[in-house]
Amino acid sequence: MQAEREPLKSLIKKRVNFNFSKVSLRLDLCESLFSSFAVDLGTRALLNSLRKDEAIDCSRTLDLGCGYGPIGLFLKAQDPSREVHMTDRDALAVEFALHNAALNSLDVNVYPSLDYEHVKGAFSLIVTNFPAKMAPKGLAAFVYGASNCLSKDGVFAVVVVRELASELDVILNNSQIRVLYREDKKGYAVRHVAFNGRIPPPADKYERQTMKLRLATTHTVRTAYGLPEFNTLGYGTKSLLSILEGMKDYGSVLILEPGQGHAAVAVMDLLKPKRLALASRDLLSLAFSGQNVAKNFGFEPPTAHAPFPKDPPEQELTVWNVAHKRDFQLNALNLEVLLKGGRPLLVYGERSVLRALFHKEPLVLRKEVVQKNYSAMLVEPKR
Repeated sequence: MQAEREPLKSLIKKRVNFNFSKVSLRLDLCESLFSSFAVDLGTRALLNSLRKDEAIDCSRTLDLGCGYGPIGLFLKAQDPSREVHMTDRDALAVEFALHNAALNSLDVNVYPSLDYEHVKGAFSLIVTNFPAKMAPKGLAAFVYGASNCLSKDGVFAVVVVRELASELDVILNNSQIRVLYREDKKGYAVRHVAFNGRIPPPADKYERQTMKLRLATTHTVRTAYGLPEFNTLGYGTKSLLSILEGMKDYGSVLILEPGQGHAAVAVMDLLKPKRLALASRDLLSLAFSGQNVAKNFGFEPPTAHAPFPKDPPEQELTVWNVAHKRDFQLNALNLEVLLKGGRPLLVYGERSVLRALFHKEPLVLRKEVVQKNYSAMLVEPKR
């Protein structure tokens, strides 16, 4: 298992010692994951709240949205007899949580899941440091979903940024919910709750709105909370569309990091590939981009959920949405694998990020479209 995670070495930003309540952990942090400088104050506030109530049963715990693992690993290290499950929608977070578990010789169950979709069984405790960008529907999905995954006397413990406290309390104002503990700190709000019965999660739990994508044909794209370009296209995507309009058809295309699915829909419309595949570290992106292809073109594209490509793609063309500057090491790792395939790449994102990424690479620039500070580039490895 450790050999399989060898590429993570290049993504480790720093190692920190997390000492809290007589537990000491070593944690490797990543610039592409939340709280990449130190364990955040929200995590500390949540763990501190748990130790104030000794009646909470932690024997079977779920750390929902675990990131690189501080909450779940702390609870396991505190009492090794506990069964601890740790999930995240981000494949990179799952890999780092596995890595940090091995680093501390802790036996935990770590696996990908979009909220509770791949979680099985009932838990005595569910804990989560809720990601603010997923509000409001995502917060309701986390809270109400817990009612279906807790044992009879189980507890759901959540910490949110203070700006979401009032929104959280509106969600908790439900006859099926009992608030057991409330703490409002300067930057965070902590709540412990129990449930009188099950509450169905909100319908279309992450859907934000729909957009019209006008290409050769007009398509409808459903967008999600927690993903960019939910109501308008960014300049990088607009640059991509300009390049696609003048390109030849390709028989097979891979969309790497498809976001809401704008690029996937545009590729199907303008390049008309016989085969399309999607790959992302984000389960939410794969869900929405896959659904948008299916609704507009009548087929479900194959998907790969991974922190980065493990092997060069077999497709004739890779269309890659390159993320922002803080993901530079991850982008460099992606590029290293993609170039081994010797096939053309169509990349788009911030122009400065693309230029820095390609600065020392043996690439031939076939075409570039620039809009504002963003661009799309069609490049090929030098032969």
